[in-house]
Amino acid sequence: MDKITCDNQEIEVTDLVDSDFADYYEMLSDPVMAKKTGFEPVEDEKKAKMLFASENDTNKTFGIRLITSGKLIGIINVFPEIGDNFEPDFKNVELGYFMHSSYQQRGYMTAALKAVIHQLTVPEIIEATVDSSNYPSQKVLHKLGFKQVDKYDNDLVFELSTK
Repeated sequence: MDKITCDNQEIEVTDLVDSDFADYYEMLSDPVMAKKTGFEPVEDEKKAKMLFASENDTNKTFGIRLITSGKLIGIINVFPEIGDNFEPDFKNVELGYFMHSSYQQRGYMTAALKAVIHQLTVPEIIEATVDSSNYPSQKVLHKLGFKQVDKYDNDLVFELSTK
């Protein structure tokens, strides 16, 4: 399993593995986390298995886990933007991320995103979209140097230029 070096000594960023499903399902069914990330809690295990199986289909999914127990506490997805010709544009990628509500506001996501961003070599622009009421996520992005570039409906769009 590949591991990405992380500043925070309590967590590590690794590949997502089959044995992570129980922790993944626990996060998806958490109504507090779902509300912050803008989706409905997933209470159907069959649907959760389908989502879990598709995690690396069109994107790269990283697991954030506690070093001491190996418990999966968060996810980071990196996926290409869709270009003008409807083909993946790997110079412009988007981040999606979430963390189990019991482990939020400890600096884990900031450290994990920083580690993932530093290992990305191709993109020129990294984008993230967050709900306008998700202040902790906005704070994480600002700490990492992202700037707000757009707003639509209840979402804010942030970008980080890597040039």
